[in-house]
Amino acid sequence: MPSETFTHTAVAQAPTDSVWAALDLPSTWESIGGIDKVVDPIVDSDGRLQGFSFDSIVAGKSYRGEATPAGRDEGRLIGWDIQNSEIAGTITVVLSPDAEETNINVTLGVESRGLLSGMFFSVVSKTIGSGLPRSVDEFAAGF
Repeated sequence: MPSETFTHTAVAQAPTDSVWAALDLPSTWESIGGIDKVVDPIVDSDGRLQGFSFDSIVAGKSYRGEATPAGRDEGRLIGWDIQNSEIAGTITVVLSPDAEETNINVTLGVESRGLLSGMFFSVVSKTIGSGLPRSVDEFAAGF
């Protein structure tokens, strides 16, 4: 199956704790990694996001997917395995403090899962990849 990996780094004018807290908000994920709407987030009793369903709109069609934990190192790294009927992948966010700022490095790996996405994977992956820098920059600018 075809696959692509995209990476982008942005700088938030905020301490790492503030940026980390935002990563536990379901709405944050609506702007990172091709997720258009978070549905049914699962949040534990400590306020940590544990998973969620999501909708992605591709070529005017909505696809429901699932995000499950792919790694978590409190205050430093959070990752999600994402999948729907056409695409699977992983979103990983790594935070690194730099004085009063926080470097935010986001890596998004996607691969084709279905016949439709296989035929149009290059178009879909370019759309996802081209949107990643803007979404990560907007997230960082929100602090």
